[in-house]
Amino acid sequence: MFLELSIKLVISFFGLWAIAFITGRKTISQLTPLDFLSSLVLSEIVGNTLYDDEIKVSHLLFALALWTALSYLFEKATTRFVKFGYVAEGRVVLLIDNGEVNQGLLKKYDIEFKQLLSMLRKQNVFSIQEVKYAILETDGSLSVLRKPEYEPPTAEDMGMETSPDRFAVTVIDKGELLKKSMKGKSIDMEMVRVEIQKQGYDNIKDIAYAEYGDDGELYIIPKSKNGKG
Repeated sequence: MFLELSIKLVISFFGLWAIAFITGRKTISQLTPLDFLSSLVLSEIVGNTLYDDEIKVSHLLFALALWTALSYLFEKATTRFVKFGYVAEGRVVLLIDNGEVNQGLLKKYDIEFKQLLSMLRKQNVFSIQEVKYAILETDGSLSVLRKPEYEPPTAEDMGMETSPDRFAVTVIDKGELLKKSMKGKSIDMEMVRVEIQKQGYDNIKDIAYAEYGDDGELYIIPKSKNGKG
């Protein structure tokens, strides 16, 4: 029993290594949902065969070989046939296009403004106003291109100190005024209301999102009339 278990463990170890090598090495952040599900199925195949005396070593070898072949062919098919790759792995999603937030796509993919802000902060961007393009990748990460005016040059390049990035706090989300959207940061809500009036908004419900910057500027995204970007 112990000998057969040891053989299965050795085969599983090298088998999993071979599958990872043949189908292509990927980091955790590069895994697509299909890759993740595939790894779960593979772990079930190996786990169920290790302690089942009725499953022989030959069965394990066959299962690993078949799974390797299927994974390899599927990987090549997604690379070779573009449309099939889109179906299998999904498409990247342009959430912000030339500075305009596509609210229709946010709704479609169930992304709140606060979630979008959280993903932007992980890219060292603290205001939607700074973003020219934001792309939701198939692995769930966010790729960001700032507007040129918000791309600070290095002090070495310009021979001068660079200004810090603009920091902003969410004050309106889906027509609701938020008094405390971020712990540790107090906002003068009366100033926010004054700025809303100055920008021609009589009803807060007409605003999809607004952020108040540390420079005193209120950045507003109005609600779309048709639910699209």
